[in-house]
Amino acid sequence: MEILAATLMAALTLIVLATRRPGKDTSILWAAVLICISLALNINAAYTFVDGLLAGRNYVDLGANLLLLVGVYFLARAIHRAASPASERVASPRVLGKSGVMIAASAATALFAFIDAPNTSTMFMREYGGQPAAALYSAVQYAYIGAVMATAGWTCLRFRSSWSTGVFTLAFGLVGLGCASAVLLVVNVLLLDLLNVLGNEEVMTSLGGIYAVLNSMTFILLCTGLALPRASRRVLTVLDSNRTNAVLSDLKPVWSRAVIGNSGITLDTRVVTYRDHRPRRELHRMIVEIQDSLVRDPKARERIGHDGLSKLARATGHLETRPWRSR
Repeated sequence: MEILAATLMAALTLIVLATRRPGKDTSILWAAVLICISLALNINAAYTFVDGLLAGRNYVDLGANLLLLVGVYFLARAIHRAASPASERVASPRVLGKSGVMIAASAATALFAFIDAPNTSTMFMREYGGQPAAALYSAVQYAYIGAVMATAGWTCLRFRSSWSTGVFTLAFGLVGLGCASAVLLVVNVLLLDLLNVLGNEEVMTSLGGIYAVLNSMTFILLCTGLALPRASRRVLTVLDSNRTNAVLSDLKPVWSRAVIGNSGITLDTRVVTYRDHRPRRELHRMIVEIQDSLVRDPKARERIGHDGLSKLARATGHLETRPWRSR
């Protein structure tokens, strides 16, 4: 389970890094990186190795959980900012504020100091969770996680009508379900903490199975929902760029014939640095100059002929389409 969750977060992190655009909000990037490191530390081999370097007193559990808390804070903030339309965007809810995560992290750190956990354990809560301090240590963290994920889920539900086009409908539907699954996971963990203190092993075993399902479902839904718009947009951008370059190549001979003798033409692709959107701008300028020549020069239509006019019409139609639909 730990490997599945870590793998999903690693994949999301790579997708976010590959599709990140300068100047955009970095909340999702911070969330992906921090949660990925946290989950990687929870893999048994990594946990045992790193904790061995830190005196073998389960400090890695505290470190991984603190990273998770901060990562969830950034994750919920990213969901809130992405799901709410620009026309209605306001400051993030207070539960998503820095003070909330600082209080939760401080409380968890203080409670960890009271837990008697002298030996490295890859089943920390199973082995030491019977201590009241350990139960509170877990409860504080998951109460915060539940609060922020419930708030993020409510944001997706509240603004669902704003994401009624394209891939965003499916993506934010998955994110909303992931938030709901996270809240159920938190309830499950809080019950496990209580049962662990009470020593009810039989019910704990049953709830432990539910925990595994909810944990996997939460990461699958959230990671898929968050990665889907970025991945699909990147793929569609590449496909659109290839198609635009093909249209450009097809239209260039038409443009060359149309602008003969027109001293006002200034298209010079050499002076523009390369950007993903440059082919569309180039195509737009080429179409404008052909159309300008058709108006200014009566012989331009004869030079490009019917085939040239057909290519101009196809290029114009391509330019009016977009590889994706945004809100």
